[in-house]
Amino acid sequence: MPTLNRWTRFSLASALAIAVASCGDAPRSTTSGNPAAVDATVLEPDFSRHQEEIFAAPGAQTNAWADYDGDGDLDLFVGFRGSPNRLYRNDQGTFVDVAAEVGLAAEEETRAAAWGDYDRDGDPDLYVGFAALGIGNRLYRNDGGTFVDVAGDLGVAQGGTTRQPAFIDYDGDGDLDLFVGFRDRANTLFRNDGASFTDATAESGIGDGRRTVGVAWFDMDGDGDLDAFVANQNGDEDGFFRNNGDGTFEDVAAELGMNQPGRADDLGSVGTTVGDYDNDGDLDLFVASYGPDVLWQNQGDGTFVNVAPGTPLAGDHHSVAAGWGDIDNDGWLDLYVDTFLSSEAEARDYLFRGGASGFEDVLPATMLERGASHGVSFADYDIDGDLDLSLANNHADGTHPLYRNQLPSDRAGRSLQVAAVDQAGRWVRAGATVTLRRESDGFVSARLLDTGGGYASQSVGPVHFGLPPGGGPVSLTISWFEQGERRTATVSGITPEAFRSRWVVLQVGLE
Repeated sequence: MPTLNRWTRFSLASALAIAVASCGDAPRSTTSGNPAAVDATVLEPDFSRHQEEIFAAPGAQTNAWADYDGDGDLDLFVGFRGSPNRLYRNDQGTFVDVAAEVGLAAEEETRAAAWGDYDRDGDPDLYVGFAALGIGNRLYRNDGGTFVDVAGDLGVAQGGTTRQPAFIDYDGDGDLDLFVGFRDRANTLFRNDGASFTDATAESGIGDGRRTVGVAWFDMDGDGDLDAFVANQNGDEDGFFRNNGDGTFEDVAAELGMNQPGRADDLGSVGTTVGDYDNDGDLDLFVASYGPDVLWQNQGDGTFVNVAPGTPLAGDHHSVAAGWGDIDNDGWLDLYVDTFLSSEAEARDYLFRGGASGFEDVLPATMLERGASHGVSFADYDIDGDLDLSLANNHADGTHPLYRNQLPSDRAGRSLQVAAVDQAGRWVRAGATVTLRRESDGFVSARLLDTGGGYASQSVGPVHFGLPPGGGPVSLTISWFEQGERRTATVSGITPEAFRSRWVVLQVGLE
């Protein structure tokens, strides 16, 4: 296992002076991606269960990564039903459950978790949402590695059948606001006003009263601010709330043809995941569904087309959650999709390998034995360059395995991991888009700093780029929303080989 080195920072304080074309201006391709080289060697997925004994407990539902203790590696929070929640501290690749000693071992059924530095003190805090009525949700402030519930003090203790929470800066004022999706009441948006949160749901117009399970925040129209796709269950239509840039939102799902009207009561959308699957520089959206799954391809002009029909991604699997990740570092995103059948502890999951010719299911036998029903979360926990995978199965006979990716060392190192913080080093850039370009062959791909996905979870950490064959330096362009405007900045001449076992951290924003 490599030494877990600290990250390398690039400070982009003069962001406006070095602004470049937006991610949406990248060269588009509607079929086979950009002209990067294609791997001649196809590697079959090879994952091994890591510390199988401690990840064997049943009832896991939501899972999210963050470096809560600031030691340079990612730790894992897992929310349960039927047993206390767990926080696995990562000690250079070995995990220890420290939830009880740090104050996170709640015993109520936990359905949602989101990491975010809401108080801008430099460490990630944790919002936890519960399933039962009459239990207030909790916002755990991180005080140097121990946690204190301050939800009541800050006005965010509202409860309900909680699903997708997200810390996002929807108004571009530099701090993280809090959105919470509910299945039994209107979704809620809390504006961060520094000392407390203010319920801005009514004035913003984002309080969707339909039965929400998943939400994806990203810039859908290239204007810099964050919009929200809302995945609704029980036959309810989906919503797509376009950010007007003035603190208000407008549901444009029907206008875009993305509302999916007329579904039966036992059908609907569940988990969402955002990624640039076709390597054209903009962000696409996969929706796991009860009914055929959906892949909304971004057309680069604020419109989307469902391109799943006729492909392996359109299966009707009773899907719950999904996650994008380039598991083989070939430059193409792959997709893990899990399913839920109440009568089967191990209803099979799907691992779709992406490429220029489309997707194929390559799920290895090890994951057929221990799959997921809810949480799906990729992260490089051992910082060796390839993506590992945390799953969560809430069946009484399920587990919550952590799979270590066994890519050969040379292939694992063909990657780059990029985080973005503000000028003070704080993790408040959730929703920023990072685009990597390689001049030698025209390879381009975009990633979203996590705003929620998998199953009702949000992580804090770097984005991961697998790289196709070829070489040469790359440039990184980041786009984010600040002071009511879309801002971009670029750092060029990055040699990926120089950053193995390290994160590149972009410090962006105005002083």
